[in-house]
Amino acid sequence: MALALDLPGLRPDMESAVEIVPPHWVDDEEILELSQRYDDLLTFERFADGTLLVSPLAGWRPSGRDAELIYQVVSWVRAGDHGLAMGSTGGVHLPDHSLFAPDATYVSRERFARMDKSRTFAETVPDAVFEVLSPSDRIRSILKKIDAYLCNGVRLVVLIDPIRLEVYVGREDDEAPRRLGNVDELDCSPVMPGFILDIAAIRNVA
Repeated sequence: MALALDLPGLRPDMESAVEIVPPHWVDDEEILELSQRYDDLLTFERFADGTLLVSPLAGWRPSGRDAELIYQVVSWVRAGDHGLAMGSTGGVHLPDHSLFAPDATYVSRERFARMDKSRTFAETVPDAVFEVLSPSDRIRSILKKIDAYLCNGVRLVVLIDPIRLEVYVGREDDEAPRRLGNVDELDCSPVMPGFILDIAAIRNVA
């Protein structure tokens, strides 16, 4: 544990996300300990090969975009009693042992019923995950996450890049996400029937 904390580039005032290869496998409990050591100023995620993705606080504008995204997802879930919606502090432990913190996550009632409720992180394959790129994120790392979501069976993956005005979407059986360009909305059916994601509202926060 101490070795991981001493890795170069791991400091609370980082301006950009970094990928760090730790000297040993960092398990879920150690991820929690790392977050506590840094007073939740850094977000720790783990790829299947053990590489850590460490991200600093995004700032007020990205936080506002995340809030708009979560509001839309939660509103749809509650309106139809569709299952569970989570924000980025929830954490998703995927079958390949990667651990990610999507900006918004949707888990259907069926998948939620099969989930082990005793675990800190949701050990399940979500039906849909949503990511909004912030200035501190690296597009290469986020696209790696998108690929991991698809490889683990997530049925709908959406990445909104408000900086480059791009939207990427991956659906079940897709080998890679598709770039849609600068679109204002996205129909999330059939995974989320009737849900039209208002991308323009997210992109135009403040």
